[in-house]
Amino acid sequence: MPKIVDHEERRRELAEALWRVIASSGPQAVSIRTVAAEAGLSAGALRHYFQTREELLLFAMDLSEERVRRRMAEYSLTLTPEVPMVERAAGFAEQMLPLDETRRAEYRAWEATGTLGAMDPRAEERWIQQRSLYRRLVGGLGGLPPLEEPEQVHPDPWVETWSEYLHTYIDGLALQLMVTPTQVPPKAARARLRAFLAHIENQKRPS
Repeated sequence: MPKIVDHEERRRELAEALWRVIASSGPQAVSIRTVAAEAGLSAGALRHYFQTREELLLFAMDLSEERVRRRMAEYSLTLTPEVPMVERAAGFAEQMLPLDETRRAEYRAWEATGTLGAMDPRAEERWIQQRSLYRRLVGGLGGLPPLEEPEQVHPDPWVETWSEYLHTYIDGLALQLMVTPTQVPPKAARARLRAFLAHIENQKRPS
């Protein structure tokens, strides 16, 4: 009886192999051949699932986003009414930061995918989703109810401005965690993140 192959699971295994290649050798080492070898397959077998290096990178990015969303959902289940808003926001934002080996590998997958430019059909969508998260976090820090459509520009300029600042700050903090880990270790990054969120919370919204 022929072996039944779960194709979606195999694709995920290949994405995991991709992340291991990136984590050990960097984005420049990614190729059909290196990922196939890491997964214990032939290049021809890998091409049954991904025809090009670009397809492999895009799938890994999609899977990374799925993991982030799952971590956020799991984190939300741990929250109680007593948790301060700064701590709530920090817990969600930390899922975007390379604070451990898993998230460092995910970050490098994002880094590699960023080189695709126009070849990434979801680049704008990814950006919008990230900005939506920061709008929700800033809105919460400002004591505002969540928008029904956080993908849209917030009607409150205060929220929109600080969402932009927070987006930029977290991207910069993530880069420092990757590039200068001795100067910005995870503990320091977590403290800086909370300090910045507290600063946002303490800002007075125009009446």
